[in-house]
Amino acid sequence: MLVMLPLRRPDLFNGGLLKPFRGILLFGPSGTGKTMMAKAIANEAGASFINISMSTISSKWFGEDEKNVRALFTLAAKVSPTIIFVDEVDSMLGQLTRAGEHEAMRKIKNEFMTHWDGLLTKSGERLLV
Repeated sequence: MLVMLPLRRPDLFNGGLLKPFRGILLFGPSGTGKTMMAKAIANEAGASFINISMSTISSKWFGEDEKNVRALFTLAAKVSPTIIFVDEVDSMLGQLTRAGEHEAMRKIKNEFMTHWDGLLTKSGERLLV
């Protein structure tokens, strides 16, 4: 499966000819097997699997949400290759900017997207979100 290629054969992407993708989007109604598919991909690719949701990241303390996102990506880098599965990602990252959105949610989005885009990941790390 093409999804596993960057995780199974990182050597193909080291020369600069091919660029690995940083994520895929599995979508569909509840109960259609999105989580199971992500787990199967991780298993086939020999990658660690981290399953999170918005409630896992959220904290009532100011600034803790961003720390939790950083901790998530730090953990994923340590156990690389890793697949991070974000359940109900649309609730967290649906629209990048919404009128009346709380500043804390914008900070979580920015932190998550910065790591996801690879700005803070090292070249040897293999993460798929």
